[in-house]
Amino acid sequence: MDSGILAATNWNMKRRSFLYHASAFAGAGPTMLMASEGRSEPAEDLPAVLKRDLLPDRIRIDSLSLFRRDGNWFVRARSADGAEGWAVAHPFRTEHCYPVFTKIVAPFFEGRDARDLEQLIDEVFLSGSHYKMQGQLFWVAVAAAEFAVLDLLGKRSQLSAVELLGGRKRDTIDLYIANSHRHLSPEESLQRIVASVDTIDARAVKFKIGGRMKSTDQVPGRTEALIPIVAEALHDRCTLYADANSSYTSVDKAIQVGRMLEANGFAFYEEPCPFDHLDETRAVADALEIPIAWGEQESSFWRFRKMIQSGGVQIPQPDLFYYGGLIRSLRVAQVAEKAGLDCTPHISGGGLGFLYMGIYAACCPNPGPFQEYKGLSKNFPWQSSGTRIEVKGGSMTAPDGDGIGVTVDPEFLKGATQVP
Repeated sequence: MDSGILAATNWNMKRRSFLYHASAFAGAGPTMLMASEGRSEPAEDLPAVLKRDLLPDRIRIDSLSLFRRDGNWFVRARSADGAEGWAVAHPFRTEHCYPVFTKIVAPFFEGRDARDLEQLIDEVFLSGSHYKMQGQLFWVAVAAAEFAVLDLLGKRSQLSAVELLGGRKRDTIDLYIANSHRHLSPEESLQRIVASVDTIDARAVKFKIGGRMKSTDQVPGRTEALIPIVAEALHDRCTLYADANSSYTSVDKAIQVGRMLEANGFAFYEEPCPFDHLDETRAVADALEIPIAWGEQESSFWRFRKMIQSGGVQIPQPDLFYYGGLIRSLRVAQVAEKAGLDCTPHISGGGLGFLYMGIYAACCPNPGPFQEYKGLSKNFPWQSSGTRIEVKGGSMTAPDGDGIGVTVDPEFLKGATQVP
């Protein structure tokens, strides 16, 4: 690549990253300050995510089992000596992918040393040509296994998943609250957005624009009307984010909407183009000041790396379920950190999504100023195993109990049915 083009690309990446950070401290208008120029580095030779040196004794995985109750999916990792770790799988996608878990992922993990978790995640993908199943339904199953094995490792070592995955960087997690109601008028949407902010006194908020995989709004003119009235209502209280959910097949239209977001002081613009239109997404990023967030649908590390290093994305967003768990997502964060960027994960909601987000944000050096929040789970009884996890003042307590930091009521689990 020509050195002048490379320098310009890296300059744009650093500039947009700075704008994103600055927005956490400024409630209104776009920030036009500059950051120092930097260069992306290659993503090879990433350090291990799991701190295996904290686990001196072998922990053989005897079984990895899936259970279901009341539409919820629970995973039990049991060691040869009878110790257990529990986690909660994705509440919706597992309905479609549970045979991948029971027939491929669980048998592969059983009999292995749980301390090799990071290696096992790579090997299950390559073993038996499973790489041909690349995608959300494969990695959702792997994520479920990872969460349960992390809980087992933490319970056995009396360490939290946060400590096992890099160590505690923060005790509280600042949140952005996410909204989803494209079917409502701009005025009705605004009422719900403000109400959601009020529920947790949020200092950041994200809402939907566009038509989700189509340019036309469900309510004609909603996007153009909603952006300025949300900014007017909330710019003194909140950092503002907008999520297009792959709405704009036209680069020109995506840029037009992006410039409206810039004019109204928004801090990131999520998935402006169809998620697999990588060149188009980069073209939008190159044309705009506002940072582009992307990655909710992505399952390939190599495409994440390409988009980070090419300047196509300034805020990579691996989904902690869809992308295969915490370890893989933290690897993307390592690549982003080398490029001087944050990696703010997407969380698809439900189950213990809030908890996995909290673990990630507590141990990641570069999670960004606010993390996605869609509510604490009320679908099954659970309690914190360490400091009580609660949300107030727009922030959540970082989990610090052994393992993943919560315990699902054992009596409730007794009523769950094992999935063969």
